[in-house]
Parts: sequence; structure tokens; C-alpha cells
Amino acid sequence: MTTRLARITPDEMTPEQEEIYAAFTSGRRTAPGAAFSLVHPDGGLIGPPNAWLLSPALARGLEGFGGALRFELSLSARSREIAILLMAFHRESPFELYAHRKAGRAAGLTDAEIEGLATRTPPAFTSDEERAVFDASLALLDRKTLDDTEFAAAVEVLGKRGVLELVVLLGWYDSIATQLAVFGVVPPES
Repeated sequence: MTTRLARITPDEMTPEQEEIYAAFTSGRRTAPGAAFSLVHPDGGLIGPPNAWLLSPALARGLEGFGGALRFELSLSARSREIAILLMAFHRESPFELYAHRKAGRAAGLTDAEIEGLATRTPPAFTSDEERAVFDASLALLDRKTLDDTEFAAAVEVLGKRGVLELVVLLGWYDSIATQLAVFGVVPPES
């Protein structure tokens, strides 16, 4: 598939688009030690935010929502990346895999653990939370729900808040994979 949307550069942006661009070129996403950047070295955005610029109203909401999922959940960074990578491999999403391989390493997953998630090989769990996230994520990927036993097991470890966060996290990255596929977004190295 070819890219269906050229990168929107700062000199082409409306004032509303510039506002969105500013949100991605400052703050937590660009802090030292950030796992990956969504800013192209020549200006403009890569990944999903480039498409979001098409609708600044949606972009504002999506930027805030994505930021909350990336930085404000009660789930640990390793747990979040296990779930996101399982979704990225499940959806065969090149950009998600590009970005979240980096984020997974930053969260403490080894390259072998990351690549093992492609075949659903469990990483070396460092907590019960990680195991619960892994197990519940697989059930959600396979059946789009948890049965009563799986739900109870997940709630026992993650609490209802953690289960909600996991379900929303997986739904978000499923939606992102769809957006990336429709617009033919590929990693910058491609």
C-alpha cells in the first residue's frame, strides 16, 4: 500500500493545525527520554497525528485522549506496552510496531520479549499485573470480550479501573491501526 496522505508541513498549516502541531512538538511527548517522536525531522507530523490535522476539532480531542492513554493510566508502562504490542502484531500495523517496539524497550521489554509477542509468547512477567494484562488482552483480541471467569481474574489483579483502562487502551490502538491502514501510514524508515 502507498501512503495516501502527504505529510502536512508547518508552512501549509492553518492556525488551528498549528495549535495541534504545537501540542506534539512540546511537553511530555518530546521530553528527554521519550521513546519515540511523532515529529518529522523536516517538520510536520508522522503517524496518526498527520491525518488528524485534517480535522482540527477531532485532533484536539484525539491528542488529549491519546496523551491520557500514554501517560496517565494506572497500568504500568510495561503492561501498557504488552497490550499495545499484542494489538499491533494482531493488526499487523507497521507504524504501531515501529513506535511501540521503541516504547516497549523504553518500558523494559527486551527485543526477544517484544518479538515473542508476535507469536503470543509471554514475556518474563515482572508482576501479576503484566500476566493479567497479557491474558485478558489475548481474550479480547480473540473474542472481543471476557467471559465471567476471565473478567473475575482480571478484576482480581487489575481492579475494575484497570480492566476499563485495558479495554479502552486496546480499543484505541485498534482504531489507530485502522486509521493507519486507511491512510497508508508507514514508519519513517520505510
